[in-house]
Amino acid sequence: MKSSSLPGILACLALAAALLAAPDARAQDTVTQKSGPVREGRITGVSGGNVRLQVGGSSIGIPLADIAKIDMPAPPEFDAAAAQLAAGDAKGALAALQKLNDTYAGLPAPWAERAAAMLGDAKLAAGDTAGAKAAYENVSKTYPQATVLASLGMARLAVDAGKNDEAEKLLTPVLANSAKTAFPAPAEGSSLSQAHYLMGRIREAGGDLQAALEHYLTAAAVFPFDKNASASAQARADSLRKANTGLIAP
Repeated sequence: MKSSSLPGILACLALAAALLAAPDARAQDTVTQKSGPVREGRITGVSGGNVRLQVGGSSIGIPLADIAKIDMPAPPEFDAAAAQLAAGDAKGALAALQKLNDTYAGLPAPWAERAAAMLGDAKLAAGDTAGAKAAYENVSKTYPQATVLASLGMARLAVDAGKNDEAEKLLTPVLANSAKTAFPAPAEGSSLSQAHYLMGRIREAGGDLQAALEHYLTAAAVFPFDKNASASAQARADSLRKANTGLIAP
C-alpha cells in the first residue's frame, strides 16, 4: 500500500466514525396507519389534526385518526426536562416542556402523554396553580385515554389545596392494583410511585403516621420509577422517622 493513500483512508475512517457517533442522523420514526401503510421518516410535530412526517426532502401529513401506532423515541429535550423536574428545577424544565407540548400535543406516544402531564407538574412546582390546572385538564382533552395521568394531576392539585377527600377518591382507582403488581411496566410504575407519595401526604395530614410512612416507603423503594416522587417520598419518610421514633417500617 502506498503511503500517499493513507490520508484518504484516514478521511474515510473519520467519516465512518462520525456517522456511528451520530445515530440520530440516520434514525427513522415509524408511523403505522390503520388504512394499511407503514411509513418511515422523521416526525417533526403535530398540526391541524395531522402528524407531520419528513420523508427525504418532503413533508407529508398523516391524519391522527388514521394512526394505529407510532414508533418514536422520546427526544433528548424530554429526558432533559424530566431530569430538571426531578432535581427540583421546575422553572428550568418549563420552557422545554412547553415547547414539546406546542410541537407534539396529540401525538399518540407514551412520552408525549407524559410530557403533557409533566407540564402541569412543572407549573404547579413553580407556583402556577391555575396554569397547572389548565395543563391537567388539557391532558384529559388531548389524551382522553390517559385517565391515570389526569387523575394524578388533579389529585396533586387537591392535596396542595388541602382537599384530601377529593384527592383520595382520585387516587384509590390508581392504587387498586398496587398490591398485585410486583413488576409493573415503567409507565404504571411511575403512576404508582406518584400515587403512593400523594396518599402518604394525605395520611400524614390526617394523623395516621404509620400509614403515611408505609406509603412513602412504597413510593421510594417498591415503585421508585418516578424520581421526583420517589425522592420526595424518601425525604418525608426520613423526616417522619426522625420525629417519631416509635414508627416501624413495614
